[in-house]
Amino acid sequence: MVAKGDMIYASANDAGILEKGECGGAVTALLKYALESGMVDAVLTVKKGYDIYDATPPVLIKDPPAELADCAGSLHCGTVLLPKLIKKYLDGAKNEKLAVTLKGCDAKAMYELAKRKQINLDNVVMIGLNCGGSVSPITARKMIADKFEMDPDSIVKEEIDKGQFIVLDENGEHKGISIDELEEAGYGRRTNCQRCKTKVPASAISHAVTGGESLDPKQAMQLSLKYVATKEQHLSRAQQRLEPSKLQHQSPQGH
Repeated sequence: MVAKGDMIYASANDAGILEKGECGGAVTALLKYALESGMVDAVLTVKKGYDIYDATPPVLIKDPPAELADCAGSLHCGTVLLPKLIKKYLDGAKNEKLAVTLKGCDAKAMYELAKRKQINLDNVVMIGLNCGGSVSPITARKMIADKFEMDPDSIVKEEIDKGQFIVLDENGEHKGISIDELEEAGYGRRTNCQRCKTKVPASAISHAVTGGESLDPKQAMQLSLKYVATKEQHLSRAQQRLEPSKLQHQSPQGH
């Protein structure tokens, strides 16, 4: 039995979502399940626009769920505050059930609007995302040209990992620079992101996945996920794969 607050490793069983997802596609798989199962009427999300610096206006997906695969992955330079849009354009989720992914600032806004009776949280399934911060598109392009000495138009992927802002261009060139170094030079994340203390909006995660109750891994397996394990189980499996007795029968090619 997995209790509220435990860490779970998971990945999608949909090949398209697994390929496009940032870290295994588990979040997109959860959104797909919520829509297919009838848990929600629609999923509100964003997807990549013209390039990595551009996010299309929020997409309201009702059918088919296959469109969700196009929304998988991270966009640190194309961010939108979704709660404001739910309040202004979707009548505060008063008449339909929505699933939505939230950064820390999104989660705070959701609860503040709910306090003011402007969003009905009973009709919203929230999945919190780990967020290391976002970068203004204009700042990102200038930063990549000046600090990375790369063509901003050639960049096909970016990520923030282990304290670095990392970019990959169309030729496969990969380069990372410390976030601290970038921000000391006046680049990097937005100022509010640098001050943010809510990197993981745990309240949103518990609302969506556990509803405040314990969650059995077998239940989670049904949520379009192919791999679910607690941190201890994950580390145990990794250790077993490295044991000499487990490796001696493998061919040099690793088949």
